[in-house]
Amino acid sequence: LMTNSSTTVISSMLLSPIMGPVIGMSYGMVIWDIDLIKKSAWVELVSLVICIFFGCILTLCVSWTDVADGWATDEMLARGTKQTFLTGIPIAFFSGIG
Repeated sequence: LMTNSSTTVISSMLLSPIMGPVIGMSYGMVIWDIDLIKKSAWVELVSLVICIFFGCILTLCVSWTDVADGWATDEMLARGTKQTFLTGIPIAFFSGIG
């Protein structure tokens, strides 16, 4: 989002390393394995916290450079609306199941 490149945004979504726990939760729900569901949910939560932490660190590192002069980029603004958020939730959920 910082570079205003839709290619980078799409690539990061397709190559997301935290999709494994989502698949684990989905599989656990199908076979009704409560331990797998709990473990996958915990790994997903920890992964999200780590991603948010590193996002904050990256933002702090580049906020004083020329990259930050153009913030908020068009990509940031396009993804920051209520409509795109509500549309993105079911898309992301069913992509994780598939």
